[in-house]
Amino acid sequence: ARCTAVNKGGLECNVAGIRGFMPTSLISPWRIESPEEMIGQTLESLVTEVVPHARRLVLSRRAVIEKQASDAKSKMLETLEPGEKVEGIVRSIRDFGAFVDIGHGVEGLVHVSQLAWERVSDPKEFLEIGQHVHAMIKKVDRDTGKIGLSIRDLVESPWTRADAKYSVGSTVRGTVSRIADFGAFVKLEPGIEGLIHVSELATRRIRSVADVVQEGEQIECRVLSVDPAEQRLSLSLKALNKSESAHKEDSSSEEDIPASSEKPRKKSNVALKGGIGGQSDGARFGLKW
Repeated sequence: ARCTAVNKGGLECNVAGIRGFMPTSLISPWRIESPEEMIGQTLESLVTEVVPHARRLVLSRRAVIEKQASDAKSKMLETLEPGEKVEGIVRSIRDFGAFVDIGHGVEGLVHVSQLAWERVSDPKEFLEIGQHVHAMIKKVDRDTGKIGLSIRDLVESPWTRADAKYSVGSTVRGTVSRIADFGAFVKLEPGIEGLIHVSELATRRIRSVADVVQEGEQIECRVLSVDPAEQRLSLSLKALNKSESAHKEDSSSEEDIPASSEKPRKKSNVALKGGIGGQSDGARFGLKW
């Protein structure tokens, strides 16, 4: 169908000498801002209705585009495999993630947990509609056509070297990122959070986690255990405080011992008077015993 003119309702076309009309809603699956730009173009269309008395055809270009997209999507779904890298454009953003068009009308979902290794509370702070992104295919469901994508898997997980970087018994510094009834989460670096269980917050009994730490507070704590495979890291404030208290007590004990003020006595070579080292009192008067 060759487009010859534009009117309020859509496009006027010519199909082998027969008048055709294409309603605006049937031009494309997407909104057409300037339909007049199509004047003079030959558009592949589908005849949806024949009006004999008016010698006119009702045409749809949208149906052709959607059919082509459906065929391309089916073909693409057959070839996609988990682990494959793809490029796409962010089409929409929801609270649970973002939908990315990876070509031929095929869209995949990047779940909020797959945006980055660090915790993302709002996907809109991480992505924008229309943004070009690279992603990795996580899973493909050919029955439903659903595709799971991941952006974070394109970079190495910070947990890969966590056991070497945060060894058991070492002291680390981080920021309290979240507080729960059972403890406090501490962010050590983007993508790595450790948990201080409520029992490891203090040596004394506490009523609330907030009595000891606050969100946003920077603290030092002791590493109790690291499990990179499960992405778990246990921390303790109590263990660090116990260590510091013990060190202070040792220092105080050393300071409490007074230094001796007496000077050491020198050994005398002079013979002592009396005792077995000299003459008896009788000998001094000429008496012998």
